[in-house]
Amino acid sequence: MGELLVDDVGEFGLIRRIMHDFIFRPDMIVVGPGDDGAVYRTPEGYDQVISTDTMVEGIHFTKDTMGPFDVGYHLGASNFSDMAAMGAEAVGFVLSIALPGSLPLSWVESFYDGLRACCREFRVNLLGGDVTGSPKGLILTGTVTGMVPKGKAVTRSGAQKGDIVFVTGTAGDSAAGLYALLQGMGDKWPSLVERHRRPKPQISLGILLREAGAHGLNDISDGLSREWNEIASSSGVEMEIDAEKVPLSSDVKALAEKVSVDPLAWALNGGEDYQLTGTISPSDFDTIKEETSITPVGRVVKKPGKGVYLYHHGRKELLEARGFDHFEK
Repeated sequence: MGELLVDDVGEFGLIRRIMHDFIFRPDMIVVGPGDDGAVYRTPEGYDQVISTDTMVEGIHFTKDTMGPFDVGYHLGASNFSDMAAMGAEAVGFVLSIALPGSLPLSWVESFYDGLRACCREFRVNLLGGDVTGSPKGLILTGTVTGMVPKGKAVTRSGAQKGDIVFVTGTAGDSAAGLYALLQGMGDKWPSLVERHRRPKPQISLGILLREAGAHGLNDISDGLSREWNEIASSSGVEMEIDAEKVPLSSDVKALAEKVSVDPLAWALNGGEDYQLTGTISPSDFDTIKEETSITPVGRVVKKPGKGVYLYHHGRKELLEARGFDHFEK
C-alpha cells in the first residue's frame, strides 16, 4: 500500500489527525476548537489586535526551499511578527488552508507539527480554522489575534522629528539564506538557511520597545527600504539613514563577499527577517541602548517631511521602497 494522501482520509479525517495539542494559554479559552466558533477572553485593560498573512506555494516557498515543518513554523512566525510590530503579544491563531487532494498526508501532519512548535514557543492558542480543497498548489492563511495595554499599540504613524531610527538584530539573513538555497549552497550556510526557514518573531523586543516609548514600529517582512518608507509615509517625516550602520551578520558579509554581491541589498530589499525597525526619542533610546540587539542607524530629520535618504559611499541618495511586491511587473 502506498503513502496515504489527503484524499484517502477526507476532510474530517484530516481534521481529527491534526487538531491536537494547540492550547498553550488555557486561562484565555472559554470555548476551544471544534465548534462553529471559538470563544476567548481578553484581560481587563487591554486592547485586541488582529492581523492576517498568507503563504502560497510557488511564491513564498517551494519544495526545494522549505520542508513542511519549516512552512508551518514560518507561517506562524510571519503572523506573530505583526503583533511584535504593534508592541503586542500574540495570543490566538486561526488557520485556513486549501490543499490538493493528492498531497501526502505526512506533509500536512509535518506542517502542523511546525506550526505547533511555533505556537508552543510563543504561547499562542490555535483556536480553529478551515480546511478546503485546492485544484492546484497550497494556499495557507493565518489570522492572529493579540493584546496590548489600552491605548498603547505602536503604529507606523508616530515617528517624530529628532527620533533615532533603529534596527533590531541583523538584516538580510533570510534573503541570503534563500540565495544560498537557490544556488545549491544551502549546506554550506546553515545559519542563514535557518533564518530563512524558521525566522523568530521579536515579540519580547516589541514589548520592550513599546514600554520604552518607541514612536513608530514596523517588522522587516519586505525589506528595510520598504519598511522605512512605510514609516516615513505614515508619519509624514523625512529620515536619513547611514548605510554603514545597518547591522549585517558575519555570515551575510562572508557569503556576499564569496559571490560578489552587495550584502546591503539583501538587507534593504530582501525581507522575511522579521526583525523590527522603528523610531524612538534619543532620551528613551538611552534606556535601552545596552540592549545589544538594537542598533541606531539614522535619524528623523524633518516633520512634516517626506521620504527616506541613504548615506552610502559618501553620497546622499533617495531610498526607494524596493522590497518584495506581489504585483510588481
